[in-house]
Amino acid sequence: MRLNSVSLCGLCGLVGSALLGACGGAPGAPGASEETARATIGPAGGEIVGTAGSVLEGVRVQIPAGALSADTAITVRASASNVALPKTAARCGPEISIEPSGLGLAVPATVTLPFDENAVTQQDRFDDEVKVWQLNGTSWGQRLQTDSAPGQVTIQLDALSTLAAGVNPPAPADIVRFSFTANPKFASCLAQYPNDPDRAPAVSAEVVRGELNDGLFLRGRYIKPNLAFDLFTVENSSLLSDGKPDPAFKNFGLAWYQSDLQANSEGEARVSIRTILLDQIFGFDPTVSLPPTGTFEVGFWFNNPDDASACGFDPTKPTPFNGEHKAGPLAMITLPDATTGLGPLCTKPDTSVTPARCSP
Repeated sequence: MRLNSVSLCGLCGLVGSALLGACGGAPGAPGASEETARATIGPAGGEIVGTAGSVLEGVRVQIPAGALSADTAITVRASASNVALPKTAARCGPEISIEPSGLGLAVPATVTLPFDENAVTQQDRFDDEVKVWQLNGTSWGQRLQTDSAPGQVTIQLDALSTLAAGVNPPAPADIVRFSFTANPKFASCLAQYPNDPDRAPAVSAEVVRGELNDGLFLRGRYIKPNLAFDLFTVENSSLLSDGKPDPAFKNFGLAWYQSDLQANSEGEARVSIRTILLDQIFGFDPTVSLPPTGTFEVGFWFNNPDDASACGFDPTKPTPFNGEHKAGPLAMITLPDATTGLGPLCTKPDTSVTPARCSP
């Protein structure tokens, strides 16, 4: 079990002695505020860096040598233009203005903007899909990132202007939604409120179809706080399409370990993964004559066998569903389609054969 954590919006900051000539004015200097940073930058280049705790925190404007032909007063300020971003864009960070607006640069500047990672995830996107919109008069143009880091996006800029970080939400046709059903035998060990049917564990996922791979964004609530789980895609669900246990179930078949998952102190859980998921997720093993086999169901298992012992699970007989191969029982899983018997990761079923198969 590996637990990973992931994590917005300065004044003119001095970063080492190299910036003393490029950054005119220290925090609190006349004319400076938490929404404005100023510096005089000349042919040798320089940069303006947002100070921690200010509105511009995370902003960095790096103007290289040769970009300007003479000393120029550069201002970076928090901005609020009256021009809305395109309908296909969603803001995920502050809007800033780099002035004098429209000033061309002989060599492009490097600009880094902060963004809210939660806002990106809420749009079913990842950090490397964040873009920067540039205001050109009365419309916004888009600039693709040249680099990204947690909570930061970097672009090249050839003229000073107003900028805002954002993402393009996926088109509705590219989103596949499904929910998870609790394993009935262990539902009470999973639940934050075991005796409250109105607050039963609720976990859902959205899978966004991509060109090279797909993104799965899982969100859950009403889970017992701090419980840890292991997320797998599997060949078979142990439940029928109506959520009842399948009396003919033998095993989960081929299983792929995809991610760890943990509820927080409020009983909420989130995880995002990016891999091949829709229609083409499969594995094979010629050593044992296993042909290409799809894993179109998604489930997660108690990471600690003891967490399910109160519901009758024997911790001395763990399941292999974690990195140490000593996990507890299935906690929740998706349901097969009533007609095809295939899991929700198959969106293109081929019913010309029996049983139905997925047609990528």
